[in-house]
Amino acid sequence: MSSRFLALALMLALAACGENPPEPAPDAAPAGASESVRGPVELAHFPLSEGAVPVGADAVFDPEISRDGGGSLRVESREGGRLRLYRLGELGPVSGRLLMTGFLKSRDLEGAAFFEMRCRPAVGNEAFVRGVAGRVEGSSDWKPTQMGFSRPDLCSNPVSVELNVVVDGSGTIWIDDLRLWNVPTD
Repeated sequence: MSSRFLALALMLALAACGENPPEPAPDAAPAGASESVRGPVELAHFPLSEGAVPVGADAVFDPEISRDGGGSLRVESREGGRLRLYRLGELGPVSGRLLMTGFLKSRDLEGAAFFEMRCRPAVGNEAFVRGVAGRVEGSSDWKPTQMGFSRPDLCSNPVSVELNVVVDGSGTIWIDDLRLWNVPTD
């Protein structure tokens, strides 16, 4: 993984800590553009509200606890497991690396929780990446976390992309401000 990618990913995660979403670089191509991307492009943003809880998710909208004041998703786990948050279909060709950013918070979590991104490409096997380095444990305040595919070819032409949270143990976690980015490669 190049140092430029790591620096850009860190910049995006830190920028996401503010109240306003990070702006793509001025020379970034519009989302869905097939030309070479020169700056990060936000492919999806998942603002939360009571009406926007993912269908079929074992999560509830929590208006009281939120990183940005707009509410969050709360998951109360007794045994742990994988919870699909969002499934995106037909993103089209991705000219850079996919990067997922978001925030996690925990209370009385026995074990850990972290984000996971799964990519089903048009050709080849499903690939996944887990944000174990950005995990939360025990009781923690909002923690910005990010993860991305280290090789663009693992998810260059996705049929679908899933954004999940994995809970290893029991306790309560909150999820807020999930975003999916197309970040240019060197």
